[in-house]
Amino acid sequence: MSSLSNMEKLTDFLFISLLIVLCFIAYRLLLKKLSGGKPSPDAFCILYNLENNPASGEIEFYFVSPGTIKIEFSIWKEDDKILELSNDYFNKGGHIIRFDSRLLPNGEYFFGIVSSNQKTIKRFSIQNA
Repeated sequence: MSSLSNMEKLTDFLFISLLIVLCFIAYRLLLKKLSGGKPSPDAFCILYNLENNPASGEIEFYFVSPGTIKIEFSIWKEDDKILELSNDYFNKGGHIIRFDSRLLPNGEYFFGIVSSNQKTIKRFSIQNA
């Protein structure tokens, strides 16, 4: 009788273990399904701050592209786009877009990139003599 109860305990333990493993697998599948359709972090460009802020003279905007991607690089004043510096495909790697800040009056602006799955904007100031 003792061996039968030990066998029942072992069977119960294995059954509960199987249920736990199946619940874990179902949970992972649910997470995978719910996260579907989101772009991977590798699909985003990295936009760097300016070295000098406030900026003067020629400014070098630097960003890194994760692959060949169409990017619009612009300057905004508050919510209004005032200059589009580039709207082209960029290959994987680092890129510099140069801009003469003397074309704009001194003040606060935003620069940034817009692609099919991203909009990244950073603030900067222009202070020319």
